[in-house]
Formats: sequence, structure tokens, C-alpha cells
Amino acid sequence: MSKAEFNPIKDIQQLIDSAVNGTGEDLDLSMAPPFVRGMDLTGLQFTQVGVGEFNMVWTIDPHLTHYDGMVQGGIVNVIADTGQSFAYATTSAGPETFSTAEFTTRFFRPMKTGNVIDVRSRVINRSRRLGVVETRFTQSGTDKLCAIVTGSWMVVDRDFGEAGIS
Repeated sequence: MSKAEFNPIKDIQQLIDSAVNGTGEDLDLSMAPPFVRGMDLTGLQFTQVGVGEFNMVWTIDPHLTHYDGMVQGGIVNVIADTGQSFAYATTSAGPETFSTAEFTTRFFRPMKTGNVIDVRSRVINRSRRLGVVETRFTQSGTDKLCAIVTGSWMVVDRDFGEAGIS
């Protein structure tokens, strides 16, 4: 792929646009990474992409919570990781692979089954090999802050080869 053909925002926007077809059916997850298929993140909708940003809306399903209906904290990190990877990708000048280097999560209020959460990821800083991305989880309609996840991202050499795609 030539640099002129490379357009991560267009590619991500096509993913958003294809997420819901005319009949309202969910995105075909057959090409999603294995962990996404295994976790059943069907309550997560991709809504907007731009340079250095990626937005989602998350309706919390009960299978992602503790017995009391509160979201398990690791799920918040998985969702932040997803949004941050797309936000970071939009800042790429050409094809590259990257990986999470560090995460810091701060919880401010619980998120529970049925809540609708706006998830907004923004690239705070990007250099040639390292970036910082922040994801904010807020209650839809009230804008009450539930959590902030700050991630550091590194450009790395990753060979997915045929074994990495399943």
C-alpha cells in the first residue's frame, strides 16, 4: 500500500458505516480480533472518527458486570484500549503497528447494567514512536464523569503473519 493510498480515517469510517446495515443488524464480527468476539461487546457502537479522536457509545450488558450489576473494571480497560487504538491509528502517516505500553485508570463513579456511556478517546500527544491517548467515560445525557483511562502507545514491529489472523 502506497502512502498516497493510506487513509486510516477513511478505513475506520467505513467500519463505522458498515456497523449497522439497513435492517439494524449488528456488525459482522467475523473479522474482529478474537478477544472482541469472545467478550461479546455487542453493546458497543462506534460513532465518530477524526484525526486523533474516536468516539463510541456503550450500553452496558449484564454479562460484563459483577453480581451487583456494576461493570468489572478490566472491561473498562478493554473498551478504552479499543478506542485508543483507533484514535492513535488516525495519527499515523503510513502503515505501522503499535501497542499499548502503559495504562492508568481512575474510576470516579460506578457504571452499571443498562447505563449508556459515552466513550471518547483523544490523542493528547504523538511523536514518531510514542503517543499518549486519554479516554473519558461519561454517562450519556448527564455528562457525569465515570472514569478516565490514560494510555501510552508505542510504534512496534509486529509480524501478524498467517498465524496471527484467525
